This record gives sequence, structure tokens and C-alpha cells, in this order.
Amino acid sequence: MMGRPRSLQRADGEPFALAAIVGALGAEFTAAAGVSRLERRTRLDTFDGRLRAARLALEHRVDAAAARLELVLADATMIEAPTGRGLRWPAFTAVLPAGPVRDAVAPVAGIRALVAVSAERRLLRRVDLRNVDGKIVARVELDEPAPPGQAPGRSPAQLRVYPLRGYDGEARRAVRLLQGAGLGWLEPASPAAVGRPPRPGGDPAEAAPVLLARALTGFLATMRANLPGVLDDVDTEFLHDFRVALRRTRATLKLGRPVLGAAFSTRWEPALGWLGEVTAPGRDLDVYLLGLPAMAAWLVAADAADLELFAEHLGRRRAADRDELVRTLRSVRFRRLIRDWDEELTRLATGPVGAPGQIRSAGELAKQASSGAYRRVVRGGAAITRISPAVDLHRLRSRCKELRYALEVFAPLIEAGARTRIVADLTALQDVLGRFQDSQVQRDALGVFAGEMMAQGTTAAALLAMGELIGHLDADQRRARTEFEGVFARFAARSTDWRRDALGGAG
Repeated sequence: MMGRPRSLQRADGEPFALAAIVGALGAEFTAAAGVSRLERRTRLDTFDGRLRAARLALEHRVDAAAARLELVLADATMIEAPTGRGLRWPAFTAVLPAGPVRDAVAPVAGIRALVAVSAERRLLRRVDLRNVDGKIVARVELDEPAPPGQAPGRSPAQLRVYPLRGYDGEARRAVRLLQGAGLGWLEPASPAAVGRPPRPGGDPAEAAPVLLARALTGFLATMRANLPGVLDDVDTEFLHDFRVALRRTRATLKLGRPVLGAAFSTRWEPALGWLGEVTAPGRDLDVYLLGLPAMAAWLVAADAADLELFAEHLGRRRAADRDELVRTLRSVRFRRLIRDWDEELTRLATGPVGAPGQIRSAGELAKQASSGAYRRVVRGGAAITRISPAVDLHRLRSRCKELRYALEVFAPLIEAGARTRIVADLTALQDVLGRFQDSQVQRDALGVFAGEMMAQGTTAAALLAMGELIGHLDADQRRARTEFEGVFARFAARSTDWRRDALGGAG
């Protein structure tokens, strides 16, 4: 059995010469090069890079003889799992063979499908190292791009030194021989740094429309990147991320009203509002389907099996809605909307910024928009009493979202530490308001679904189970309402200091 490999590559990215490798290792071992083989290698991750963020590297490797998954963990431990040759991507982790690879990957990927991040053909050549007793003590594998050679985006050539069990010292000697053999400066081959890049600082004097155009262009790029996954129904998060980018777009337009001009509010806000309306039903049905396992755990009197008819009803509704959604997203109206919106953003980013004194700087707009959003949250929350109608809490939740989006859009202009404290306090408030509103929305929707199923002749057991779910949601909404007062009091008590620190005393 082979142990953890040590990977090396040339610092200049140049290829290796097999004869030079064999010659260098021959100083202390009997080195024999084996037959070369071609391998098709597919790097897998979720669309949003969850494996990379967790410092996992998963590849599907297929050659003429076999297919396998290779997973490298954060500590460089490698796990392999044989697979059939028929695996196709994208696919959910349920298709992975049961065992350590799936156990490590599935919790990280969650509800997201694995997609092919990159694919390339590699040429592998193995060198067996034998000691003076003729025993194989280590293996060196030369892994390089298959002819016609290196191309942009392809991984450079690497050397991997695999120790056989009990011969770690010999493998370390092999690494030292390679590093000292004049093969070029060798360095450990490691994955690229993961995580988000540092947030760049902003220029408060920048024209506000330019900052807004940059943010809106980023949201449009996110929508476009997720669109193929929405159309192909790869996983539910493509539609979710598409809608999040759309919500951020609409919120940014609202924040930018003082500087964007009438066309944005009269043309683009309604146009993007239409897109929000046509994508909402599909996401709502996804949420109900994803939430069914948790809902089943709520049941006491009923059995989880009693929700199977409800799941089938949701599945039929979702299939019908997807057909309509796909038609909409392939329509001329949608394509024209995205094209014209892109052109509008280009004009916003490159066009004149208006008459002196008419267009505020990015710093001025950030202070005004963030402070205004903050004041609306505080005033709205302070006005809520124990007898306030539910609509008042729903409105406050919307105001909290506006403040959250303001903090995101103007993040480069806000002191990072203060912004972190703001977001932490605001998140707690949003969580309790979200539970309050979601409970009501889901409770009302369950009533509608139950009525539809009753008209179709569903069973009494299914209706009773759904009634128990409605009762649970009603109780959860009451608990959230009770928790609101304390959560809002903490938010309001601490918000003055962090607002001063974040916005320089604005508002």
C-alpha cells in the first residue's frame, strides 16, 4: 500500500525529461521506467466552489483499464474510490460510490451538484524505485499534459513521489535527489489559495454612478453565469443564486435613485420586477421540496409516510412551473431585457456623470443610503408593539434587507470591522423576522396545497399530516414574535456606535 504522496513541480512551469529523472534517482536506487498511459482527468466541484473552499480537491480519472475518484484532503491525505466508467457530470453526490470519498464530499457539497470545473488529458509515466535488496520502496509518477503539449489553463507537469508502507525514509531521499539533480528549481505543488480575495478599498470621491454601475454589472454577471444551470435544472441553487443577484440589483436601483435618473425607476425597476415575479414560484416550490425532510421530523401524530402524496403534488406543480419558467427565460422578451440592461450599464459606467453638484460622490451616496436605511429599520422596529399587525413585521424585514444590501453595495467605503459588527447584529434581527414571515407564508401555502389536493381526492391521512404541519408553523411564528422584542432591543442598543464608526458619523 502506498502512503501520502509528495508532489513537486518546476517553478518555471517547464516540462521534465524522463531520462534526467531516472538518472537522478539512479544515484541511490535502481530506477526503472514503466509503460506510459493516457488518462482523462476531470476536476469536480460545486458551481460555487464549496470543495475548494473546504480545501478538498476531487478528480474523476479514467484510463483504458479503469476509472476512479481521487480526493485530496486539506492535510494532503489522498483517498481513492473505484467507479464505473459511465459517470457523467453534473451529478449529485449520491452517484459517488459509498465509502470515505462520498462521506467526505457529501456534507460539503450539500444540495449542490458536482460539475466539471476542468477536463484534460494527461500522460502518466511511472518509475519504480528498488533498494539494494530489489524491493520496490517507492514510486515516482511523472504527470504531464498529453500531446500536443501545454496549453493555457492546463495544469503544469508534476512529479509525485509515493512511499510504500514502511519506506517513508526512502521516499524522502528520492525527493532530495530530485531537488538536487539540476532538473530546475523544484517546489511543492499545492492547490491555489482558496477563499475570497481581499476586499479592495473604495474611493469616496468616485462618481456614485460609476460605483453603482460596477456593482450592478457584477450582479448581471452572476445572473448570466447561473442561467445555464437554471435552464438545465442542474440543482436548485442556480435559481436561488440567480434570484439573489436579481434582488440585489433591484435593491441597488432603489438605493441609487438620488443619482440614477428617472429612466432607471420608470423603465428598469418595473422590468426587473417582472423578472422577479416570473422566477418566484419556482423558487418557492424548491424551498418546500427541500424542506420536506425537516417538516417530516415535526410530525407527532402523523407519520412521515403520510407526506408522500404532498411531495408528489409539489413535484407535479414544480414540473409544470419549470416548463413555464424555461419558456420565459428562453423568450425574446427576456433576451432583449438582458441585452438592453447590459447596454444601459455600459452607458452608466462610461457616460458623463452629470452637471457639477448634481451627481453625488460615492462616499456621499453611501452615507445617505446607509444611514437612511438604518433609520428606517430603527423607526420601524421601535413602532412595533405586541398588538401590531403581521404586515408591520413583514415591512420591517424588507427594511432590514435594504440595509443589508446597502452594506454590501457600499462595502468598499465602510470600515471593515464596523461593518462586520453591523452585519452580525442585523443578521440576528433578520433571522427572527424571517422565521416570523416564512412561517406565515408557508402556513398559507400549505392551506392552498391542501385545498388543491382535496379537490383531487387525496387521502385523509395526507390532509391530517399537512394540518399538523400548519399547526407547527403557527406555533413557530408565535415563538418568533415573542423573541422579536429582545432581539430588536439589542440591535437598537448597539447600533448607534457601529453606525458612527462605519459611516463616519453620518445620519
